[in-house]
Amino acid sequence: MRLQEFTRPPARGRTLLAALAALALAGCLPGPDYHAPEMALPARYARLAPAPVVSPALQTWWTGFHDPVLDRLIAQGLSGNVSIAIAEARLREAAAMAHRAGSMVSGSLTQSRTNGSFGSAGDQTTVGLTAGLMGAQQRGIEAALDRLSAAGYGVQDARLKLIGSLAQAYVTLRFYQASLAEQQASLVSRRETLDRIRVLLQSGEVTRLDELRAEALVADAQAALPQTQANVLRQVSQIATLVGVPSAMLDTDLTYRGRQPRLAAPGGIGVPADLVRRRPDIRAAERAYAAAVADIGSAIGARYPSLSLTGQIVAPATPGYLLTRTLTAGLVLPLFDQPGLAAAVNVARARADQAYQTWRGTVLQAVEDVETALAQVAGARAAAQAADRAVKLDVEALALSRQLLTGTGSVTVLDVLDREQALTTARATAASARRDEALSAIGLYVALGLGPEAGAEAGAKAGSGQP
Repeated sequence: MRLQEFTRPPARGRTLLAALAALALAGCLPGPDYHAPEMALPARYARLAPAPVVSPALQTWWTGFHDPVLDRLIAQGLSGNVSIAIAEARLREAAAMAHRAGSMVSGSLTQSRTNGSFGSAGDQTTVGLTAGLMGAQQRGIEAALDRLSAAGYGVQDARLKLIGSLAQAYVTLRFYQASLAEQQASLVSRRETLDRIRVLLQSGEVTRLDELRAEALVADAQAALPQTQANVLRQVSQIATLVGVPSAMLDTDLTYRGRQPRLAAPGGIGVPADLVRRRPDIRAAERAYAAAVADIGSAIGARYPSLSLTGQIVAPATPGYLLTRTLTAGLVLPLFDQPGLAAAVNVARARADQAYQTWRGTVLQAVEDVETALAQVAGARAAAQAADRAVKLDVEALALSRQLLTGTGSVTVLDVLDREQALTTARATAASARRDEALSAIGLYVALGLGPEAGAEAGAKAGSGQP
């Protein structure tokens, strides 16, 4: 990022400025130099063998749903989400702060037109420089640039979380829509069973109690519909909020198309050390720690003496007029502020310790997120397979029970009603299992830090000051 450009002073002024700048920068910068934090991490995740690094192609993992509606929603969310907009505003703020820090260390120089000494117009240049604090100011620039980089990673983290949240909300919407479709199908089936029981009741083959039980099952199915419909509307509203518009202005068709989205979990997940390089929240925490270390140098530098220089040059507009130059230099000794400045150094060191522990905690949480997601993926996949098989068995059992009820009479009405209830429960369980399978896969991708411009690309973009 280029620092602000200033008007060049006259030749003698430039010589003096260069001398003072060299004097200020001759010594070592105050405070500790930054070293990237390190943390012992296992070579694999718990109970899992080491796996290859995740393919960069999986940074657009949500396209694995093969759902153009979801792709469109994510594109809208990346451009309209409120959290991303806030993160981008923080990035612009950090860029402005870094620019200001660079402008402060380069000194100040202004040029204006004023009246000359003998009543004629002249050129006046005022030069100001504080030399003794340039080391501290250089640390301030380092801190500002580190915070700029952290803000860049903050944007990437906001985008990754938006993609994960939007994908999860979409999967949940399809779950409620599938549940609604299953409940409506169950209502049709139960009414069909009730009609058959009423025919048998007229012939005296069943009792009024059997009819009442069948009517109760129909009423139960009708009672479940309104709440599921409300859940559908609630998910639509949540999706609209994530996209950044009111639900009434959401122009994406979310009509249910008869299937729940499914997503395969990544085959290779890498090792825990990969998270340190890839997850934007870890990278942001590391840059925040770097900024906190630089703040220590700024606080230490504030305890040193500083040399200030101010000057004024008045040049005549035409030959023959007097050229006036004034120069004032002063040494600032912060003698009486030393107790407070020493306390400021201790504050900066404590904040750096906090930033380091925050980084460690972020790394540990990331490893936990991945291991938890891995366990959820394995469990959800097994549950979905078992639930699908249970639905097939219950469908066959209900069909056979109805056949026997109106044929040989070897089953009772209660048996048929039990099969109705079992099939409804199995379908609901299967829909829930498919939802959990997709949600767990999404959670794993997010925990791995996979998303657009992940890892080093985010750092390069953040360092350039681009939102």
